Formats: sequence, C-alpha cells, structure tokens
Amino acid sequence: MGRFNYTLLDRYLLTLTYRYDGSSRLSDKNKWAGFPSMSVAWRLSEEAFLQGARSRFLDNLKLRFSWGNTGNTNVDPYETLGKLSKTYYSWNETAAIGTIPTGIPNPDLKWEKTGQFDVGFEIGFWQNRLSFDVAYYNKKTTDLLLDCPIPHTTGFTTVYKNIGSV
Repeated sequence: MGRFNYTLLDRYLLTLTYRYDGSSRLSDKNKWAGFPSMSVAWRLSEEAFLQGARSRFLDNLKLRFSWGNTGNTNVDPYETLGKLSKTYYSWNETAAIGTIPTGIPNPDLKWEKTGQFDVGFEIGFWQNRLSFDVAYYNKKTTDLLLDCPIPHTTGFTTVYKNIGSV
C-alpha cells in the first residue's frame, strides 16, 4: 500500500492511495488485484474573498471529491479447488475408506470489486457550533461472488461464480 498526501497553502488538498492485495482464497492467476483511490478538496474558507465572512461567522467551507475501489474475497478457503470428502464403502465385503468429490472447482473466481465516488461540502458557523456535512455518493459492486444453483444432474447443487452487480 502506498499513500501520497499534499496540501498547498492550507487550501488545496490531494490524497492518492494504491493498494495491491493478495488472497490465498483465489487461484494463482487471480490472487492479486490493485485498488486505487484519490481525493481532492478545496478549503474555500481559507481564500481571501471569504475573509470578511470568516471573521464574523464562517469557520469552515470545504468542497470535496473522492473516488476509489475496494475488493472482497469472501469465499471459503480452497473454493477454487475441487473438494474431496472421506466416505466409507464396502470392498470385497470388507469396510474401506475412500474419497468422493463434494465440490466443483472454479479456478476463474476473482476479486469482487466495489467502486465508489463521493462529492460534497462541509460548512461550519460560529466556531463550528453549527456545522453541516452534505454529500452525494454512488457505489457499485461488480463481479459479485455468489453461490449459484446448478442442475442437479451434475451431482452438485451449487458452485461459486463472479456474476452480477449491485
């Protein structure tokens, strides 16, 4: 993870962040994914054209914008591999132990990703005794990790897939 913060004249703010995460829950080809984010803000209350209002009643006025991505690998460990379970059976009239498949492998499972952007402003009056924070955001998750039903003729009932978005 890396983060860069920059402030210019105590008015203009910038933050850049990048995460590169790995998850052993996914196959080697999809184990790693990058997640960038950034935010910018402008403290209008520090500008010269608002100094008169600032000395009388205004303490804070800031516009801000942010955008970023996060990831999720909320599946059981080894979900991308075929699963085997122990079973008992008879071999020449003798009890024996064997294995049976209990899950379908999906090596194509990848990170579920959520992207979001925000835009808003903050305003504070009379030494911030009265303050407001107004924001609008839009959030979208893609490549949802869902346990999907499959035909019973496969011998199984579900398999994890990356499908859909919210």
